[in-house]
Amino acid sequence: MNTQNVDSIQFDNITNDSIKMFDDKTISLLDDLFNSDYHENEPGAAILILIDNHIVYQRCFGLANLDTCEKITADTNFRLASLTKQFTAYGIILLEQQNRLSKNDTLRHFFSEQFQNKCPFISNHVTIQHLLDHSSGIFDYEINDLEDHDQWSDYDVFETINDKTFFTPGSHYRYSNTGYILLGLIIEIVSKKSLENFFYENIFQPFNMKTNCLYNSDQTLIKNRALGSIKQTNEEKFIMFDQSSTSATRGDGGIYMSLNDYLQWYRHYHILSSTLKPFLIDELPSDTYHYNLGWFLPDSTGKIRLHSGDTCGFTHQVFRIDDEKRNVLVLYLTNIGQNHEKIQKFNHLIVDKIPQINPNNTNLLWNMVTLTR
Repeated sequence: MNTQNVDSIQFDNITNDSIKMFDDKTISLLDDLFNSDYHENEPGAAILILIDNHIVYQRCFGLANLDTCEKITADTNFRLASLTKQFTAYGIILLEQQNRLSKNDTLRHFFSEQFQNKCPFISNHVTIQHLLDHSSGIFDYEINDLEDHDQWSDYDVFETINDKTFFTPGSHYRYSNTGYILLGLIIEIVSKKSLENFFYENIFQPFNMKTNCLYNSDQTLIKNRALGSIKQTNEEKFIMFDQSSTSATRGDGGIYMSLNDYLQWYRHYHILSSTLKPFLIDELPSDTYHYNLGWFLPDSTGKIRLHSGDTCGFTHQVFRIDDEKRNVLVLYLTNIGQNHEKIQKFNHLIVDKIPQINPNNTNLLWNMVTLTR
């Protein structure tokens, strides 16, 4: 186990209640769980629990790289997968605040005449808001058979879009990674910058996020990188499982980030939350599931937000509560594919301390295949 403090960040509002919630007994139970689940010579995890701006638990377990035996630390960069979507959504918000686009703009405002001729219905009826909240009805590229293709770029996915939707845009909810790829492309078109440079100049650098980056085909440029892995059925050892045909797309899942840098993101995003209120929507066209600005919302209040990240060699969960009584961040990053069972064990262990992390909410994350396919 590797324990590392985040000395560079100062927090206020440390309360006795937050400390009592995670007393020595609770911390010992968590340590026992993680030491049982993750071993020194295997891939592992980085976990952070923040309550009322006080770090009550932070631990790192296992190896970032099986070949070099480099240990996971709070500066290890994991491929965030769908946790990336909250950054893409924030990029769109920044551009709207600068009056460079509107969430009510349709796709024809951004894409070529060739695309408009190919997809006239989508071009004229799908808006940025529909992409943000997964109500566009556009097909998710991941439902296709992609393994006969080298790594797909954002523009490869763009070329696969046809003029069909599952439903009238805005009438229903259906998760679509393609929608967030389109949002990333829109950011590039409007800002006239690569998505990597836009994120760096507008989020990573001003938020003092030091080591994270967007996907790069030259993987050696990604510092402190965790390599993805998986343990196949009936196999005793983990094998490297770091890249797939969909690992190169960006707006939907391409950011690499560490525990420390995510904490910086959370801190600044929390401070800026009041400026985001005009962009929050009260209700989505689903009675059960809500989605806004890169987050699942178990209800329409927006006080509880959560998301999973699930991709080749990586499995993650982030959970946050923001209300007048308490703010909570729970971040769990792993470089193990299909690692849902261990994350759910953790959820069940802390549910008495953080009731909102109950199965009714967290099962939403791990049922995404049912929701979207």
